[in-house]
Amino acid sequence: IGVSSRHSCTALPTRPPNMWSTWPVALAGAAAVAAGHPAPISDALLSSTLAEVLAHADVSQGPRIAPAWTANVTQLFGASSLGYQVGSYAYDQAGRRWRATMCSNNTIFHASGDMLCFDQLSVDLHGASPFGSNMTAGAGDGAICRTLPFAFYDQFALLALGTKTGSSSVAGVHCDLWYAASTTKEGQNITASACVAADGVPREFNMTTGMAYKAVSEIKYTFSNPRIGALSDDVFAPSEVCASKYPMPACEGGSKQALTLYRVHGKAEPYSLVNKNAGDALGDMAFFCDIIGMDATQLVTEWAVEADSAWGQYAFCLFQGGKNVCWGHTGKHVGRESSRGLGGGAAQGQCSRNEETGSWISFPDVGECPAGAAVGTNGCTWIATPVRSVLAGCIIKDRGLQEMCAQERGHAPMRRSAAIFAAALETSDPAKGGCPDASASGPGSSISSWIVV
Repeated sequence: IGVSSRHSCTALPTRPPNMWSTWPVALAGAAAVAAGHPAPISDALLSSTLAEVLAHADVSQGPRIAPAWTANVTQLFGASSLGYQVGSYAYDQAGRRWRATMCSNNTIFHASGDMLCFDQLSVDLHGASPFGSNMTAGAGDGAICRTLPFAFYDQFALLALGTKTGSSSVAGVHCDLWYAASTTKEGQNITASACVAADGVPREFNMTTGMAYKAVSEIKYTFSNPRIGALSDDVFAPSEVCASKYPMPACEGGSKQALTLYRVHGKAEPYSLVNKNAGDALGDMAFFCDIIGMDATQLVTEWAVEADSAWGQYAFCLFQGGKNVCWGHTGKHVGRESSRGLGGGAAQGQCSRNEETGSWISFPDVGECPAGAAVGTNGCTWIATPVRSVLAGCIIKDRGLQEMCAQERGHAPMRRSAAIFAAALETSDPAKGGCPDASASGPGSSISSWIVV
């Protein structure tokens, strides 16, 4: 979810350094990758999972991790289309805090690339607040803050359960190989592997989460040029936008606006946009044209939406604890940002036209209008009705979206790709580019039950 203006970060190398590849990792199954930056997804799992796993465990057999250090870092996710990120990392074991500041060069919209940057901070607040993590996305007037209700977790904590399995080297530095694994009470397998040097700094650290969400099913870090020693509080100070501009105020001059939006989802998901994200056709091209491993059996649903265009900050939404929840939105206001936060608009495109990139929209539960009520009634901000659903595979393969994406990648706006996508849902007639109807299977999944006559 992090971006800055184009080319605002230090230039990236032409390719990442060679990754240490001999360490066994439990690769999770491929699945569709959700929009935005994947780090908070892993936080949602790991902050609770590591506490659960370590609560009653013997943690004496793992490697010694240096108590305080900084290093250069390269990070890769399980979805290769997300590329790699480079930046800096700070770790303070005794202070129970860490920070990762990284940028990647994303070429979905421009062949020369757009810098996608984020600054993630995690601090143990000792119960004073549930918001132990925050993420600054972007820089300057393009920056926003996402405060996330995830408890602090030590990224290397699982290694305390680890077993030494051998030795290797990373970038010429000798290090010991460690492997740890555990299973959550929900049955998810979590693994961690590392090559830890004599100074206590991991030169490579890999984690798999067992999640179907491929972007965070496997996360890899390579650390270099470590600097070991006590770190000042300034290193972990909140960014300016997180300290003073969270959440962003709503856009001025809102009015009722009709939108055609789309959401990718599993067949068991009920037809509702409450606490969920969606995108317009152009905005969804950053998802469909940039993600490897899209599950062809997933559904794509078209939604007819009426919303108050006094847009708020785009919220981060996910399924947790048996329900969908959103964080970081501006009260009742429908959230909005440019696709991937790119395009040059202030505050990640919250109030800008986003003509190059399209837009992503988030729907807070507190803004939904009651049945039969118009937008604006008692301050409600949105109404959404599902129109029809089709299989993702029909759009990608049968209607040629994959080939058109390849032609248009790096040449925003990707209008021909968006046209194929929209036509597939506009009609079921294949002669007009349409895909046949498909249906969900979960509770509340009948589109006909949602149609208001």
